[in-house]
Amino acid sequence: MHPTTLYQLIGTISAGLASILFFVRLLPFLAEWVPKETHSDRWAAPAVNILASIWGLMMVALLCMTASGGFDWVRLGRGKLYLLTVAASFALAVASYVFIAFYLRPGFTPRGLYSPFLYLILFSTVLLVVVSLNQKHVPGISVQWLLRPWTWFTALSLVGSLIFAGQWIANNGVRGFSGVAMRVIRMLPASEEELAQIAQLDPKDDFGKLLGYANVDEKPAVCEAATARLRSDPEFVERMALMLDSGYADPALAFVCAAELTPAEKSRFARPALNALGRWVNSATPPNFTTSEHLKRTRRSGDELFRVLPEKFAGTGVDFSELHGWYKEKMEVE
Repeated sequence: MHPTTLYQLIGTISAGLASILFFVRLLPFLAEWVPKETHSDRWAAPAVNILASIWGLMMVALLCMTASGGFDWVRLGRGKLYLLTVAASFALAVASYVFIAFYLRPGFTPRGLYSPFLYLILFSTVLLVVVSLNQKHVPGISVQWLLRPWTWFTALSLVGSLIFAGQWIANNGVRGFSGVAMRVIRMLPASEEELAQIAQLDPKDDFGKLLGYANVDEKPAVCEAATARLRSDPEFVERMALMLDSGYADPALAFVCAAELTPAEKSRFARPALNALGRWVNSATPPNFTTSEHLKRTRRSGDELFRVLPEKFAGTGVDFSELHGWYKEKMEVE
């Protein structure tokens, strides 16, 4: 088979498969997560997994286009063009991730404002690749009008990705890389041994252990299994409320932040969660008596708690505003 024909075949198939994944994986994922609470970022790992599949295929398609001379108008050697193609694929994947984040967390903006960009980013690239590779078969169709705006958008996405990556490395350092490694591990499917271990734990005697598994730092299947195991105890709601209301409640706060609570659980946990959060604020080290790195972690945790809990318990009659004011006053550097 002639190399050009091989590139056409591989590139076209890859672009087609990426388009199929968009409809059978990404769109159902968005539909699933829109009604869910997305405060805990549990949506991020599956989103990255889906985008890696889609844009991995698109990277293959773009490399085939590069090999066929589709980017030869850029005055660079073929080797540099290959590297640039890989970087462009990464940048477009990052741009897609950003718009997914905006779509799932639109704030006060219309959610529908962001979904068109997900279609445009992928399918403009698919159109560019397929027509460029099969120009002989579609002589009346040209994508020259698309090439320039696509290139500018990809270049801006690449610059934005580099700026974001540089800022992230500066802010997170080694700890950030270890966190990324843990996220990658959490994307792996749970083993039968892990799930069997959860099933053997008693929801009464091993309440603390199960609570440790039922958080966002574990694999989703492990977290779901531990949560279900906890809820299998008829006294779970009262046991959790008691833990929130007294003593060291950080694991319980983490669970309440991450879990999708039932209406009954929201009603029962609201006041104990406020009390637990008050103890957390009281125990937080003031800015003048800690390191800047520890202060940054404390503020990150506190800001997340006060972002999630007041919204989660809205409508229960429990007011977090006074405690939030105390937290902000305490975290100010004198």
